[in-house]
Amino acid sequence: MNDMKKLCNSINTCLTREKSTTQELHMGEIVYLLRVKSQLTQEELAVKANVCTQTIKRLEGGRERVSDITCRVIFEALGVNIIRLTKLLDE
Repeated sequence: MNDMKKLCNSINTCLTREKSTTQELHMGEIVYLLRVKSQLTQEELAVKANVCTQTIKRLEGGRERVSDITCRVIFEALGVNIIRLTKLLDE
């Protein structure tokens, strides 16, 4: 689980968006970007990750934080190699 926390921190450190008071993407925005790039609907991602569609909707909308375990299964469903990405972000 340390890899997941490290990934989340690395992503928030590396990715920024314009006109944001925090200058960071929240996890839901990252999931949204990866989902759209993967050409998946929220429903399709929910099925692949074995989570409720409402979880994806709330996460992407910034209305819900998810556990490390849920975040991991969502990233895995999106095809993200968490360990490899964490190493790349650290470089």
